[in-house]
Amino acid sequence: MNHSTGFWLGVSAGLVAGAAAVSLLPGARMKTPVGRTIQKAGRAVDDCMDNIVREMR
Repeated sequence: MNHSTGFWLGVSAGLVAGAAAVSLLPGARMKTPVGRTIQKAGRAVDDCMDNIVREMR
Protein backbone atom coordinates (compact mmCIF):
# COMPACT_ATOMS: atom_id res chain seq x y z
CA MET A 1 0.00 0.00 0.00
CA ASN A 2 1.48 3.37 -0.91
CA HIS A 3 1.49 6.36 1.37
CA SER A 4 -1.46 8.21 -0.15
CA THR A 5 -3.72 5.16 0.05
CA GLY A 6 -2.95 4.78 3.74
CA PHE A 7 -3.57 8.47 4.26
CA TRP A 8 -6.99 8.36 2.58
CA LEU A 9 -7.96 5.21 4.45
CA GLY A 10 -7.03 6.95 7.71
CA VAL A 11 -8.97 10.09 6.82
CA SER A 12 -12.00 8.03 5.82
CA ALA A 13 -11.85 5.94 8.98
CA GLY A 14 -11.63 9.13 11.05
CA LEU A 15 -14.66 10.62 9.32
CA VAL A 16 -16.64 7.45 9.89
CA ALA A 17 -15.62 7.29 13.55
CA GLY A 18 -16.55 10.96 14.02
CA ALA A 19 -19.92 10.51 12.34
CA ALA A 20 -20.62 7.44 14.48
CA ALA A 21 -19.67 9.31 17.66
CA VAL A 22 -21.93 12.25 16.80
CA SER A 23 -24.84 9.97 15.96
CA LEU A 24 -24.57 8.29 19.37
CA LEU A 25 -24.84 11.57 21.31
CA PRO A 26 -28.32 12.16 22.77
CA GLY A 27 -30.12 15.05 21.15
CA ALA A 28 -27.56 15.43 18.37
CA ARG A 29 -30.09 15.47 15.59
CA MET A 30 -29.04 16.99 12.29
CA LYS A 31 -31.92 19.34 11.53
CA THR A 32 -30.21 21.86 9.27
CA PRO A 33 -29.54 21.28 5.57
CA VAL A 34 -25.81 21.45 6.27
CA GLY A 35 -26.16 18.87 9.01
CA ARG A 36 -28.07 16.53 6.72
CA THR A 37 -25.42 16.98 4.02
CA ILE A 38 -22.70 16.11 6.51
CA GLN A 39 -24.68 13.07 7.61
CA LYS A 40 -25.10 11.92 3.98
CA ALA A 41 -21.38 12.40 3.40
CA GLY A 42 -20.63 10.27 6.46
CA ARG A 43 -22.88 7.52 5.17
CA ALA A 44 -21.22 7.68 1.74
CA VAL A 45 -17.77 7.38 3.32
CA ASP A 46 -19.00 4.48 5.42
CA ASP A 47 -20.31 2.68 2.33
CA CYS A 48 -17.05 3.38 0.53
CA MET A 49 -15.02 1.96 3.42
CA ASP A 50 -17.21 -1.14 3.49
CA ASN A 51 -16.59 -1.66 -0.22
CA ILE A 52 -12.83 -1.17 0.17
CA VAL A 53 -12.65 -3.65 3.04
CA ARG A 54 -14.77 -6.15 1.12
CA GLU A 55 -12.48 -5.88 -1.92
CA MET A 56 -9.35 -6.33 0.23
CA ARG A 57 -10.61 -9.69 1.58
